[in-house]
Formats: sequence, C-alpha cells, structure tokens
Amino acid sequence: MKRFKLIFHIVYVVIALVIMYFSVDILLNTEQYLSKIKLSSYIKFPRYVMGLFLFISILMVIEFVIQQIKIHGIKSGVEELKEEIKDLKAKLYDKSQEELEISFDDVDKGDEELDDDED
Repeated sequence: MKRFKLIFHIVYVVIALVIMYFSVDILLNTEQYLSKIKLSSYIKFPRYVMGLFLFISILMVIEFVIQQIKIHGIKSGVEELKEEIKDLKAKLYDKSQEELEISFDDVDKGDEELDDDED
C-alpha cells in the first residue's frame, strides 16, 4: 500500500504540474495556438477554461502540500504518544515491583512472627 501511495503521489504532482504548465502556456500564447487551429475565425477560444484548469491545478498542489503537512503532524503525534505509553508502562512496572517487594517483606515478617509465637 505504501508503494502505491508513493507512486500515486508522484503521478498526482506530475499531472498538476503538467496542467499548470500547459494552462499558462496556452493563456500566454493564445493567438499563436488559434492561428494553427483550422476554423479559428469561427471558434471563440474559451480562455476561462484554461484559467479554470490553472486554478484547479494550483488547488491540487495546495491540497497535496497540506495533506503532507497534516500526515507529518499526525505521525509526530503518534511518536509522542508511543513515548508516553512507554513511560507509563515503565512506571507501572516499577510500581508492581515495589508492591511485590512489600508483599515479600510482609510474608517474611509474618514467618518471623510465627516462629516467635511457636517458641
């Protein structure tokens, strides 16, 4: 799944960059492209479509960057939580060891008291 995501992200960014490049190119060189197209006098070139493609491709890039920032933030949060869990486990282990020592001490004292009572 990670390999698919990596390939998908690369394709996603490449497509966005290609759309931006050609949109800007067509917007800047509209007259040259219209002279190459047959029946150009009858067809009004829709400049708003290229503007829309440019806008959508910019949104794609912004969305990708924001998504990557969000993923990085979530991963760092997970690492912090893992550290906190490890600390809590260590405290719990220390506390259980202390309780075992106390219970062994009580058993030893109880054995000594029984030995004293028998005498």
